[in-house]
Amino acid sequence: MPKFSVIIASVNGLPTIAECLKSIENQECRHDAEIIVVDSTTDGTAEHIRENFPKVKLIKSAGKVGVPELRAIGMKAAGGDFLIVTEDHCIAPANWFSEFQTAHEKGYAVIGGAIENGCQRRLIDWATFLCEYSAFMPPIAAGETEFVAGNNVSYKRTVIEQIPDDIKTNYWEYFLQAELRRKNINFLAVPSIVVNHKKEFDFFYFLSQRFHYSRSFAAMRRRKSSVAQQIFYLFYAPIAPFHLTWRIVQNVRRKKRNRRELLLSLPMLFIFMLVYAFGEFIGQIFGGGNSLSKVE
Repeated sequence: MPKFSVIIASVNGLPTIAECLKSIENQECRHDAEIIVVDSTTDGTAEHIRENFPKVKLIKSAGKVGVPELRAIGMKAAGGDFLIVTEDHCIAPANWFSEFQTAHEKGYAVIGGAIENGCQRRLIDWATFLCEYSAFMPPIAAGETEFVAGNNVSYKRTVIEQIPDDIKTNYWEYFLQAELRRKNINFLAVPSIVVNHKKEFDFFYFLSQRFHYSRSFAAMRRRKSSVAQQIFYLFYAPIAPFHLTWRIVQNVRRKKRNRRELLLSLPMLFIFMLVYAFGEFIGQIFGGGNSLSKVE
């Protein structure tokens, strides 16, 4: 049995997933791991993987489904003691496995790392990266933490098996990790575990992604909220863009890097947060619709 099972939800397809898989196949401890790709694309990604990465365990989904469900399928098929979850546009350094292994030897069941910006050519690349990953960009604080990045994380399989299938299949990793916390599972953040997030967006595509993600997130949160909490989130919506933008500013200030990129991208960031807040409002009122399956 392998020590690690790497689980990749394939929704973006080529060409980045090929670079992602090459980085995993070049790991120092590659012999002790299996790679599972659960693919929902229709662009020839599956055929490319079969031809060029024959050791990858490829699973085709039945149609277009959400990323959480793709990950859940991969987790169910995994045979490793530890499940490493990443994305099809994340590139790992050669010591990725060995860093996770060393961290797990400290006795923690959930290990998370940092996310570095792998696309720095355009201002929008910085705006989209800071929008999603300002809290997880290096340096991250070492030690116990409440949540870790969902695309650079390793779970001990026995703790994942404690999570109901509904949570794994129909909820974002925020809710899965919250469920683990309720079971008194401690998380460890390790700054030396880093992946490069390498995905380029155009402006309007990213706006649509922010809307669909926030709408699906708010719908999930609504299902787990009291009436009082739901009312609070409705009243919070108008101030959310300002609060969320300020949180990004504070993250960058604490990390003492990428301040120039933040300053230049602030107008775009605020627009992203306006759309994000609108998506949350719609999800809170009308539910998620089909937004979950549209998040890439």
